[in-house]
Amino acid sequence: MKELFNVAIVVCATSLICTLVTTFVTDGSTKKIVNLVLGAFIICCMINPVKNAVSSFDIDISQYETAENITASSDEAYSNMIVNRTRENLELAAADLLMQNNIEVESCKFILATEGGERIIISSASIYINKETAGRTNEISELIRTNFGVEPEIIME
Repeated sequence: MKELFNVAIVVCATSLICTLVTTFVTDGSTKKIVNLVLGAFIICCMINPVKNAVSSFDIDISQYETAENITASSDEAYSNMIVNRTRENLELAAADLLMQNNIEVESCKFILATEGGERIIISSASIYINKETAGRTNEISELIRTNFGVEPEIIME
């Protein structure tokens, strides 16, 4: 909002300057050149404030529902919410499990699916590791396989 206020101030100031200059110029070919120069001056003065005002508009679309949830029935939307929450909980649980075993990972990602609308199954698990953890891939695989029942894909970043 401050940037929009700055644009208004620049418009008023440049208009005032241009009006003062044009009042002192006599009619004729000189006035045409002065008007051309003042027009360019106004445009140059407006570029930066307008650019700043446009770039300051920050629209956070994460607060809006996805198209899938909007078009879904309330039961489907609730089911999608349950699946998303379950995925987030599994990702946190996997990261915590690995941290308890002194294995630091970059992130854990799970892909879930629903079966018959009543069961949530783990389709895949991806564990993102760094170079320091690369030597412990077998241990990571065993922990995830034992605790989550899925063979993880281990990806080095």
